[in-house]
Amino acid sequence: MTYATGSRILASDYNNFCGASAANVSTQLNTVLGTGRGNAGYGQTIVSNVAVTNKVLASHWNSLITGINTVRKQQNGAGFSNLSTYTTGTRILANVNVSGNLSTAYSNRLSSQADGTTIAGSGYTPNFTAPNDTNTATFAFSRTATFANADAARYFFNAGGQINFIVSSVTNGGGTSRGSALATLAATNFTSMKFRAANNSGRTGAGGTLSSSDTALGYYKSTTSNVSAVSLAGTSYVGDTCTVYAKTNGVQGSNADNGTTLTMSMVLFSAAGAGFDDQINITVNHRVDVIYPSSTYLANSWGIVTIS
Repeated sequence: MTYATGSRILASDYNNFCGASAANVSTQLNTVLGTGRGNAGYGQTIVSNVAVTNKVLASHWNSLITGINTVRKQQNGAGFSNLSTYTTGTRILANVNVSGNLSTAYSNRLSSQADGTTIAGSGYTPNFTAPNDTNTATFAFSRTATFANADAARYFFNAGGQINFIVSSVTNGGGTSRGSALATLAATNFTSMKFRAANNSGRTGAGGTLSSSDTALGYYKSTTSNVSAVSLAGTSYVGDTCTVYAKTNGVQGSNADNGTTLTMSMVLFSAAGAGFDDQINITVNHRVDVIYPSSTYLANSWGIVTIS
């Protein structure tokens, strides 16, 4: 490689900056801009390589710079100021800032300058009951976000998409203190959690006892078995718990995805009741919102997410 400040750029130098589409190389543009692999790749049109026997033209160079700045604008809203375009006929010389800027773009590949459109999910209202006795009771429900395909899931999360699991309220139809304790756990101590590529927002809500919290649990860390994102213990009924889990259906494609579905579950556990006027009749009012990636600088490569 002859790339050095003041030297004319060769096709081999230029191609090394562009790279292939379905790859994960920290110093190559198409890793982040194109298909990429795993947690790299926005699914955009790549910047093509130049035949090794050809000259690098101004149009080629300008495509590279535009691509680098597109990636960076997606990440922080501003491109690099130390990269210049060329007019036709100008001799293209090596720019020492290219490799460093590509590394910065790669390091920040999961950052996003803004959220896109939020599509509020339909409300779900499962009802759970337990008789007036001293037995424990466990209630669970799940919601699943389904993506168009494996790469669409990657592009969604890589570009900043989020899945927001929200409990808006719990109706205590039985009117008992045991039902009220579960309602407090599910809709006061916990109210929502956003699942992202490499982490989650942690629970919103207040109170209760935080037994465990894994804020690093996002799309890529999830497994095909339920993994706890947060677990809360109640304070009014000792032994009551609320746990939120996440899982995916595992690798489905050829570019290191982690599934075409993300399933979020809540499990409510009611400890032994008093056995007198302590039945349970609660309705958990909840929904799942889809927060799409911003399309200010990127074309929609992630498609539509459906919730069931």
